[in-house]
Amino acid sequence: MEEHRPEPPVILPRPEHPISRKLIDPDALWILQRLRREGYLAYLVGGAVRDLLLGREPKDFDVATNARPSEIRRLFRNCRLIGRRFRLAHVYFRRKAEPEKIVEVSTFRSLRQLTEGEPGGALLPPEDLDLEGTVFGTPDEDAWRRDFTVNALFYNLEDFSVVDHVGGLRDLERGLIRVIGDPDERFREDPVRMLRALEFAVRLGFRIEEGTRAGIRRNAARIGEASPARLREELRQMQQRGIVAGVLAEAHRHELFGHLLPEVQEVEGVFPLIDALDDRVASGWRPDESRYLAALLLPTVAARCPLTPGAELEPAQEVISPLTESLTHRYQISAHLRHLAADLLLSCYRIARGRSYRTKGRFVRKAEFPEAWALFTAWARLAGGLDEVVSYWEAYLGGQENPPGPKGRSRRRRPRSRRRPAPAG
Repeated sequence: MEEHRPEPPVILPRPEHPISRKLIDPDALWILQRLRREGYLAYLVGGAVRDLLLGREPKDFDVATNARPSEIRRLFRNCRLIGRRFRLAHVYFRRKAEPEKIVEVSTFRSLRQLTEGEPGGALLPPEDLDLEGTVFGTPDEDAWRRDFTVNALFYNLEDFSVVDHVGGLRDLERGLIRVIGDPDERFREDPVRMLRALEFAVRLGFRIEEGTRAGIRRNAARIGEASPARLREELRQMQQRGIVAGVLAEAHRHELFGHLLPEVQEVEGVFPLIDALDDRVASGWRPDESRYLAALLLPTVAARCPLTPGAELEPAQEVISPLTESLTHRYQISAHLRHLAADLLLSCYRIARGRSYRTKGRFVRKAEFPEAWALFTAWARLAGGLDEVVSYWEAYLGGQENPPGPKGRSRRRRPRSRRRPAPAG
């Protein structure tokens, strides 16, 4: 990481910001207070500070401290150390009738790493060492190790102030996403940062700073070097927030899309289909990965095997199988989800057959039919030429006694036993 000249931090006193202890998760607050009572420095950091300053409700509350991972674990019995690249402490909270909660606690990191043979590493317990050879540092150095300026703000419980070492308050006010340090170096260190920059811009309604924007375009191909598991997790979080279409549109504008999803050749048709799913998330629908996979691939499948009235199923199957297999293999997605996505795509071709499809009654009772119908009608509005098919199915579904969907299991009645007549006499 490039060197920086330490400058006095900008400190925003309590009367000049909206953050109150009442807005902080009580478990995170307890961790901060416990660390401080034991004589350690401890700050609320990252996205929680950013969101609280913006008047948003944070999803996670993270803590940074000068206590080492082994020391954190000794303080909190409900703690587990994770990470090989760098060590983090996860403090777990379990309560009845509530989902499990994790507060992440990290140790301040320095701007440099241990060199091979440096004696400092031998003085640390093995549980404090990581693959990066991280040297523990100061709050100032830790702020410069973070990804974006708006994510490097600290909340100091000692005097209730917000501490800014990197210009994050200024960028927050201007609505800018700016990578900390040299963009080429930071994106080379961790290519996932490029996708995260786009995600934050869409989620917060911010602009990407010009140097950061240019850096993403120069390093777009590096996204292929990133961990597939981490990329998949980022995409899943976007699904849960209903912002996939916006982020992928930004990825397309920044020349990242083709390296992120090379199987998707027909890009423009994807955004309206994904946007329809995002709208459902906003209304309370819980997203399913298979739905997003099918929406991503449908325009490419339809380009190779036209989705027209009376379309044949076998040619479609020959296109669908290798595409879904390639995409799910790339992101280590289960065979179950791959099968669901492939079946949704093939069901669109079943619907396109219209009156020619012979097993309509059984088809509309299948669990996947409502999702397939939603995907097909969204594509029909986009592509055109399918109005007659849509009208036919609307008339057919309107004439059904029971609405389409999974059929409930009927409860079989046990046959009544016949009572034998009592013997005579």
